[in-house]
Amino acid sequence: MRLRDNVHWCDCEGRALFLDVEADRYFCLSKSANDAFLRLANGRMQVGDAERLEAMVARGVLIETCADSVIRRPTSLERPTCDYPAASTSELGMLNLLEALAAEIRAVNLLRSNPFRNVIAIAANRGREMANPRADRDRAVGAIIASSNTISLVTRTHNRCLARALAVHSMCAKRSIGAKLVFGVIGHPFAAHCLDMRRRL
Repeated sequence: MRLRDNVHWCDCEGRALFLDVEADRYFCLSKSANDAFLRLANGRMQVGDAERLEAMVARGVLIETCADSVIRRPTSLERPTCDYPAASTSELGMLNLLEALAAEIRAVNLLRSNPFRNVIAIAANRGREMANPRADRDRAVGAIIASSNTISLVTRTHNRCLARALAVHSMCAKRSIGAKLVFGVIGHPFAAHCLDMRRRL
């Protein structure tokens, strides 16, 4: 068995958490199905595990295949140790704030008018190269972060993490600054969260 395309997962201290990009949802498994899936991912299935995973197969998340296949391992990410320092708000100009506001509005409209898989594809196709010299890059990122922080006082922060992350990601790409869009899940209570680039640059 293998995971359907566009289904991603991570092992969070023995708990498998999934993001189904196609269906635009996060989910986790019951204890028995969770343990069976982790054994499948590690190539050590036991008797009865196929039955424990039947619900995933029925939903089309797991696909039975005759060919030899393995469960894709989660992408390894470097653990962030601190927030990226923001520039002083006194250094920001009106153009910085207007750009940040426009980028967030575009991100909100993108999310409203496109399937989630298209939004992710658009973000993935943005420039990834760190073309700017280090000093210039740090100044640019600091200004982007400060601008995003400032307009959040107007646009609110509640339930805006994904739109804000996409906006910051697009502003970084515009300046040829490579940035990773990172999605996280809170295990207890189970909830989704998108880390914006100020925490993953």
